[in-house]
Amino acid sequence: MSIDPPPLLSDLFSPSQERLRIFVLLAGCLLLFGAGIGMRSLWNPNEPVYGEGTREMILNGNYYIPTVNGVIYSDKPIFYFWTMAAGCLFTGGLSEAGLRLPSVIAGLLSVLLIYWLGRQIFGIRAGFLSAACLATTVMFWWHSQYIQMDQLLSFLMLSALACFFAAREIPGPRSALLLVASGAFMGLAFLTKGPVGVVIPAAVIGAYLLVLWEPLWIFRREVIWMAAAFLLCAAPWYVSLALTGHQDFLADFFIRHNLERATDPFNHAQPFWYYGPRLFSDLFPWSLFLPAALLVPVRNEMERRGRLFAWVWLGAVLVLFSSAGSKRGVYLLPLYPAAALLVGKLGDEVFSGDARKWMSAWTRWALWFLGTFLGLAAAGSVAAVAYAQVMDEYRAEALGLLPPGVLAAAGAILLVRFLRAHRIPAAAGSVAVTMACVYLYANLALFPLVDRFKSPVAFCRQVVAVVPPEDEIRSFGLWRWDAAYIFYTRRLMPVVRGRQELESYLTQDRQVFLLVESSEMDQFLSGLRAPVRVVLRQEIGSKTTALLTNQTDRPL
Repeated sequence: MSIDPPPLLSDLFSPSQERLRIFVLLAGCLLLFGAGIGMRSLWNPNEPVYGEGTREMILNGNYYIPTVNGVIYSDKPIFYFWTMAAGCLFTGGLSEAGLRLPSVIAGLLSVLLIYWLGRQIFGIRAGFLSAACLATTVMFWWHSQYIQMDQLLSFLMLSALACFFAAREIPGPRSALLLVASGAFMGLAFLTKGPVGVVIPAAVIGAYLLVLWEPLWIFRREVIWMAAAFLLCAAPWYVSLALTGHQDFLADFFIRHNLERATDPFNHAQPFWYYGPRLFSDLFPWSLFLPAALLVPVRNEMERRGRLFAWVWLGAVLVLFSSAGSKRGVYLLPLYPAAALLVGKLGDEVFSGDARKWMSAWTRWALWFLGTFLGLAAAGSVAAVAYAQVMDEYRAEALGLLPPGVLAAAGAILLVRFLRAHRIPAAAGSVAVTMACVYLYANLALFPLVDRFKSPVAFCRQVVAVVPPEDEIRSFGLWRWDAAYIFYTRRLMPVVRGRQELESYLTQDRQVFLLVESSEMDQFLSGLRAPVRVVLRQEIGSKTTALLTNQTDRPL
């Protein structure tokens, strides 16, 4: 029995409304990912690093090798820095919005591309639902406005895999060109984050061909052009480094930051099962539907191959990253599109009334769970505000939690009403709209509110005001690549390493300054042998930051 969608959705899924669907996805993504991207400062741990690397690139005119705090940054390749520099050029200069623009565009293009791929495989409605699921997945939304290369990397991998599948399974005059594009996207992914940019898509493609018992397909003539496109995009920068005496950069990047991270991690070590819970939390709310979506029925050979490709895609990413020693939730981004494809197909089956009974039941219970979750979230926001008022702490700031609580309550009420009326499409739509409204509120109000506590901008302005340009500032107690203070003071701060070097620096005859970050500032200050004066001191986030000088009697 078919479940009749609302008239608006019927129009949206009409074959003649392609422009409307593209407009809805474009407008929605621009709001979800782009709204408020310039309203908060760069947040640790990653945003200031890439922001400062881009600032120094633009300032020095060195677009060849990234540096942070004047030191060569060999953790990552160059392409992402180029895209951020281009984003700043587009926005009229170095800014938070310009630096975040590549992530926004990568997220938006990923949503459009998964719509196109889902439409080709499963049909218009399934493609659109896949795109909507991807856009409203919590961590996909977050990384589509966060300064980190993984969203761009995920888009490039998605593009490579989509082009490969289209070239192989949708024969046409452009098949060879699509394979060349697939190789080029893998090359750019390699230039974005290194070997993982080609290992993941190559593993998916290889596993897919093996499952089909067609491994000899890779010996086709077009694959040579695919490999050539990969080398043309990936090789020149790395080869030029080798030929210009930057072997240390290459060794540090390939051996320490790739081979050692995978085999003997020096950070982010996690157990093999780490990605199980992360898959549930990071793909929320649509992760609840994924178990049923994995077994969604298919109607023809194209759907069968598309489902198989999504299975292989999910499995290859999970197995490879679970086998690596270093694990982080963000590494799962490349499998989000595959999961969205399957969930979109499940939605299409349920909405049409063709789904198996247990799948429809699973969908309803997942929606009931989400209704409960939204109700608890609404109650939690009210409780947090009440607690702040009673404890007389952050009373005004806590009020900012009320609007998302109201949105969650409204979403829960609508969801329950639709479920009781057996209007499954409307119930699922209410979840997507509620999540989108909460995301938008977070962009425009909640994140700027949190930024008051996390931002170093006000402190850095004071540093610029009191420290003469000719006087030296060094830093102590910061992570090696902690660049927020450097970015916002627009001046380098060489790192002081160890107590002996610290005391030697502070006992110089000339005036020098030291920027210190510590969770136990009073203990740090009392342990100094050299006399110092605290020029500035401020709580930033969970730590205290202070600006010290060794000249205790000299006026500033």
